[in-house]
Formats: sequence, C-alpha cells, structure tokens
Amino acid sequence: MIDYFLKGGLLMYPLAACSLIALAVIIEKAVHFARARPAKGQAEAVLQAARDNRLEQARALCGSSPRPLPRLLAAALEGRDLPSADLENRLSRLGSGELKLLSRRLHWLELVGRIAPMLGLTGTVTGLTRAFRTVAALKQVTDPSLLASGIWEALITTIAGLFIGIPALIAYHLYENRLRALAFELKTSGEELVAVLTERR
Repeated sequence: MIDYFLKGGLLMYPLAACSLIALAVIIEKAVHFARARPAKGQAEAVLQAARDNRLEQARALCGSSPRPLPRLLAAALEGRDLPSADLENRLSRLGSGELKLLSRRLHWLELVGRIAPMLGLTGTVTGLTRAFRTVAALKQVTDPSLLASGIWEALITTIAGLFIGIPALIAYHLYENRLRALAFELKTSGEELVAVLTERR
C-alpha cells in the first residue's frame, strides 16, 4: 500500500488529506445524527397529551432531552401563552438553529467528493506526461514495459481519487436526506402542536 502511495506522486498527499477529512466528517455526522434521532413515538405521545389538555404530562414527555424534536416541542409548550405568530417564529428560529448545527461541516463531504477525482485526474495527466516524455527521450521504444509501467503508475492517483470521492458524495447525499427528513419532522410536529395549543385557548 505504501509502495502504491509513493508511486502515485506528490498529489497522493492532498488526496490522503482529503480522505482523512472525509472520514472525520462522516464519523462526526454519524454521531450527531444518531443523537438527533427522536425516540420512537415521542412526538405522537406529546401531541396526544396536548390534545387531551394534559400539558404538564406533555412537557414531562419531552424531558430534558438534547435532541432537536423534543427540545422544539418543549419550547412550544413553554411559550403556549404567546400569540400564535410569535410562537411560530420562535419555533422557526429554534428549528433553524438545530438544523444549522447538524449541517455544520457537511459541505466538506461534497467538496471532497468533487475535488478528489479531479486531483486524481490531474495526477494521472501529469504522470502520463512524464511517462511519454521519458519514452520520447529514448528516441525509440525498445521495451514496451517501460511505457506500460509509467501509465500504470500514473493511473494510481485517478483510482485513489475515485475511491475517496465516491464514498464522500454518497455520505453527503445520505446525510442531506436525513437532514431534510428531520427538517420536515420538526416543521410538521411544531405546526401541529402550535395548532393544538391555539385551539385550546
């Protein structure tokens, strides 16, 4: 593996940096999204308690969880005496803040996914240029393996770039989908609870 890395040339170093960045962000986001996942049925239980006018129980169901959805519902219950427009604005700001925290550094995955293959292609082009220049300097190709060896080594960076870029882009789109799903859940649950609280005034 180290031999392949060294044969890939100087551009293997920024590619290695890209792989470390992508791996760090993937692990960080996996932890963050796991912590942000609401408990199954928690939102429905809070909403049902609010419909039954059991507001203290609804607040207790939210608990002191750091997860975005129960925090949002707890904020709605605490501000239930506010005008509905003010309460909706408050929840919108809170939800936006939670989503912003979850999306932090996520763009690095997209950046790595786009840059790594380009770095790999650049390394291949420069490697092929060196290989053909070496052959041209010999005036005649007496050993075809000389050219084949140069081309093979030049392709290492393209392979590395694809191996780094493809997983990074897949992870980026998976996390983006989870972020959109959470945003939808925050919006719909918040709006439904505001409607219930407004009706009970």
